[in-house]
Amino acid sequence: MPFPTLSEFAAKSVAQGIVNETISLDFRLDTKCSNAIVREIFNEDKVCGENYRKLEEYKNQLSVTKIDFRKYDVDTEAVLNLANFNLVSLDFGEMWFLEMDFPDPEYGEEFLDIVTMFDRSMNNYSRRSLIHLGMASDQGYIKGWEKEVEDLFHCHTFDDDRFQFPSFCASFSNLRVLDISYVKGLSSLHGINKLENLQNLLLCHEDLDNINEYKELFELKTLKHLDVSSNHFSDNWSETGTNPIRDMLAAGVRMEALEFLDCSTTAVTEHELEEFVKNHSSLQTIAAICTPCNQSTISGMKMLNMFSMSESLGYLLRTDRNTLVCHFMKDVFETVKANLTHLDDFDLCRVKNALLFVLREPFDRETKVTTLARYLGSELFQHQLSTSRFPTDTADIIEMFYNVFNKRDFYTSWQDETVELMLGMLEATVNSVSPGLLIPDRVLHIVFEKTFALVDQFPQYQTKGNEIVRQAVKWMSSEQIQKMSGNSELERKVQEMINSA
Repeated sequence: MPFPTLSEFAAKSVAQGIVNETISLDFRLDTKCSNAIVREIFNEDKVCGENYRKLEEYKNQLSVTKIDFRKYDVDTEAVLNLANFNLVSLDFGEMWFLEMDFPDPEYGEEFLDIVTMFDRSMNNYSRRSLIHLGMASDQGYIKGWEKEVEDLFHCHTFDDDRFQFPSFCASFSNLRVLDISYVKGLSSLHGINKLENLQNLLLCHEDLDNINEYKELFELKTLKHLDVSSNHFSDNWSETGTNPIRDMLAAGVRMEALEFLDCSTTAVTEHELEEFVKNHSSLQTIAAICTPCNQSTISGMKMLNMFSMSESLGYLLRTDRNTLVCHFMKDVFETVKANLTHLDDFDLCRVKNALLFVLREPFDRETKVTTLARYLGSELFQHQLSTSRFPTDTADIIEMFYNVFNKRDFYTSWQDETVELMLGMLEATVNSVSPGLLIPDRVLHIVFEKTFALVDQFPQYQTKGNEIVRQAVKWMSSEQIQKMSGNSELERKVQEMINSA
């Protein structure tokens, strides 16, 4: 994990000061700083939070050009405040709260008059300069909105969940990026050949009616990035799962400029990928995560799968694919466990490093917890402790694991599962000891400390805590026992725990 730069630290500090109202800005910040600060303000907020209102409060100090509202249900006040900023990129989340103030003149509040909304909220600079507009919602819009919005803006990228596709393509013919993932009712790509400048196409989780719908992709001469991944996870790809690669091969599709393909979580086979590569001479990278090609290599091709775990996880981090991370790491752990006797320390180290990458990088909390729980459940942790004889970073790793679990909200339905996972981790640590192998002093201290803390907070786990402490004491050396006797507080807690049985 790269160490944050001073500018990143500064942006985070200013953002926290703005959110906590502990900072006063009496001057206008430049664009780069403003965008970084607003990004941190939004990152610190929970889904459907209200940190976006800080944009109104600091409109005279922040020179923002990029705003991402996707985690918010913004209101009319926030939308109208956009006129105070010269924007080049704007993303919306749900837009239900805007229907009352911007109703469709013909159908009322069933549809959103998005044309009037943009007309009132975008200044002249934003209208001229906006290059990305995202509306990831299944909100209905007034009839003919595509042409009228196109007249307002000259967007190069556009995301939307519900529109008449041929009309859309005709109206936004200069698009460079198009994300029509998860679009409801999209059964055809007819008209996409009008997007002559398209470079990046995201078709995630789309199931077109027949293979002929892919044929117009052949006419996209500038397309470099294609994402046809799915969100369908299966253990039996022969019976379930989509396979757009097979459909494109059958349709004879060739995209001469294509450099990157993401076909993750599809049923594509290694043979089909090899054929696809033959048809696309410019192709350089294939993401085939959680597919039957999870362990495949193709000559001359950079593959994002199990053979490049760190790079694959980095890609998933950049594209915000937390669910896919969980499934990918599950596949990794299961594959390693099934081949445990044939793996050397280098292979196991790669798995551990992949796990640490997930825990250290800014994936969401549930992804970290789920991944770590699956790792501990695979018994790889115990195996590595026993075979590696407690490597020097064991204490730090246990501390990190504990902190990941400890950040989970205990006052939820996850409480029992979380506490049991933490105790299971500590139990696995003491059970990894064998004759001639001592628990290092620092590891022993952490086991005692965390066990006492958990039992104090959750007395119903007294018996499990007792078992862990007894097992730890059983394997202590005479020198370790002597050291403990010099720590009266620790000795008292150990005795109380043992005597509580």
